Amino acid sequence: MNVSLRFGAGAAVFALAVACSPTEVPDDIDGDDATVDDTEEADDVAAEDEDAAADDEEAAADADEVEEREGDGVRFLIAENFWADWVPYQSTAQSQQRLNVHLYDTLVQFPTGELDQPEPMLATDWEQIDDTTWEFTLRDDVTFHEGQALTAEDVVASVERASGAAGEDTVLADRWVPTTGEVVDDHTVRLVTDSPLATLFDALRQTPIIAAEDAEAGADTLAERPNGTGPFRLTDETETRKDMEVNEDYWDEVPEIEELTWEFVGDAQTRVNALLAGQADAIDRVPAEHHDTIESEDGFTLQSMTGIEQVNLLTVPGRWELWDDDLELRQAVTMAIDRDAIVENLVQGESQVAGSFMPSEVLYYQQGEPDYQQDLDAASELIQEIGAEGEEVELWVASGFLPRAEQVGEAVVANLNEIGLDAELVTTDVAGLVDDAHGDGTGSLYHLSWSSSGDPAAALGIWGSEPWSDGSDETVQELLAAGMEVIDEDEREEVYVDLQAHFWEQLPHVPMYYSDFSVAHTDELEDLRVLPNFETNFTSARLSD
Repeated sequence: MNVSLRFGAGAAVFALAVACSPTEVPDDIDGDDATVDDTEEADDVAAEDEDAAADDEEAAADADEVEEREGDGVRFLIAENFWADWVPYQSTAQSQQRLNVHLYDTLVQFPTGELDQPEPMLATDWEQIDDTTWEFTLRDDVTFHEGQALTAEDVVASVERASGAAGEDTVLADRWVPTTGEVVDDHTVRLVTDSPLATLFDALRQTPIIAAEDAEAGADTLAERPNGTGPFRLTDETETRKDMEVNEDYWDEVPEIEELTWEFVGDAQTRVNALLAGQADAIDRVPAEHHDTIESEDGFTLQSMTGIEQVNLLTVPGRWELWDDDLELRQAVTMAIDRDAIVENLVQGESQVAGSFMPSEVLYYQQGEPDYQQDLDAASELIQEIGAEGEEVELWVASGFLPRAEQVGEAVVANLNEIGLDAELVTTDVAGLVDDAHGDGTGSLYHLSWSSSGDPAAALGIWGSEPWSDGSDETVQELLAAGMEVIDEDEREEVYVDLQAHFWEQLPHVPMYYSDFSVAHTDELEDLRVLPNFETNFTSARLSD
């Protein structure tokens, strides 16, 4: 294989994430030296954590909130609801991408999480022909779940649809430039990009291969069911549950897990209780206050890491006119929030305060300056100078996803009110928050997160596209385009250093923190692959006797 490109430090998945849960960060907690015992409010946090521990001890009694398990398969309780459909390339739902990894294959994979180390998947080999042309050799022993043999026609249909070359507008097109395919023979395909594409292998990792006949049939057919070549196939589904069975005809090593159930359970405590009571084999988004409980119990494993996910307070251009027009308002809001205390006392775990508009694990990360430590006096002065006292602010958070989002929201609202704004908290679920943000909603700020690969194009591209950008910042658009096309590593690094500095200076949104991502599972569930990009892969996992 002839590959000399380096892309970044994390496997490629892109997804919109949202957040949640209750309590206020004390306003006088400062930076790294703060502890949860510093104030009366912090005592409330500690008391709540003690309550959580007590709840854990009653896990067996409380686990009946989760339905009795059926069969001997693996049951995974997930924090994000299944708000997307099966149409490929059209969703930023993190939950959907995590399902797709099990149902579809891609041309290449990154099992180590390193984007400069692509490994064969549906493609066995590849070669760069020129700056815009790559040739891929395909496996000749692959079939789709519905029986069609994989051919180069399927790859052409998939890539042209995903990249926008087929005339279909897709969400995934932001990771591509228009790319056409040429069938050399049944198992050889050439991909031709409109311009050099530095992120080609990252884009390929995010592009499930679908059957050409399904692509031709259109979105309605694609939405009905997933017909991939992956290690599992879908057997049944509801709004809150997706049941899979092993694909016995899988071209690679057939998974040992015969049945795999993904179930949405929005309440973090219920997920923990179900795991400890034997009603689930694995859970995700484990709040930090439950880490010690799980680690102290025999028979359970906790995998915790800083995720390649950035939590922000996002705005929709045109929704809050003063925000769009006044940099000083954006600076004041950013300085009002005690992000250090939020991370240390609420989110906890492996989370980190955001120092850029992309996560610290992404290639070419650059710490922004100033660091925007909380300064209530300076923020209040700015609010008075621009005449924004009493400005109404709706902060939306979603329950049941990112740990303690409601508490984070309450702390932010308290901070904003301290500097003279009139802020209120609106709590909903993931789907409600997304609907309000993407429609004619009323939210001023949305507590949302964006997870991506370790490549800066995926991490920063979100800030240059709808609904979070109206495209009017020419510097952003020019640098985003350059970052996709520049192949030279030094030049590409310069592009993204400049882009991060520009975002930090303009503050189109408020960068908050990089998430703690924690998955807990029974010790009997072995070899579960958990990556910082939120991939939770059961393909190589097994249940020990």
